Amino acid sequence: MRRKVLIAFLALCVVWIVGVVVWVAVRLLTPPPPDPWEDEERKAGMHHEQHHESERYYIPDSYRTEKDGSVVLRYKLLGSIDSGVGDFRRTYDLDDRPKKTGPTEETYTDRVGGMRRTITFVYPSSFDPDDVDEAAARVTVRAVPE
Repeated sequence: MRRKVLIAFLALCVVWIVGVVVWVAVRLLTPPPPDPWEDEERKAGMHHEQHHESERYYIPDSYRTEKDGSVVLRYKLLGSIDSGVGDFRRTYDLDDRPKKTGPTEETYTDRVGGMRRTITFVYPSSFDPDDVDEAAARVTVRAVPE
């Protein structure tokens, strides 16, 4: 009787170990799913793979595709050397200076991959115009099909 119980226990342990090995192999060999906002980023020309020189990227706070095919991405920049307007512009190759469209707002417009892209930087009311590179801002990227 004891021998049968021992054999059954060892068989159960082997089955459990094989199951764990298979589970680990599946987890390691299955690629992770894409981030849900990747399609919108690619359409708007904001995906990190589209900017190879930069090893940095920003993750949008919100994103959506509208019925007309336009894409809207929203980012929040905290305001520092690592998360400011200057770093955002360098990361996404925004070389031209944006146009001032309000006391605390600037807009940058260009064309990327068949989309007309408008990037709006909205600064807090305590914005110092002499310190744009390290400024905090809410950034809205709207890409509309041409």
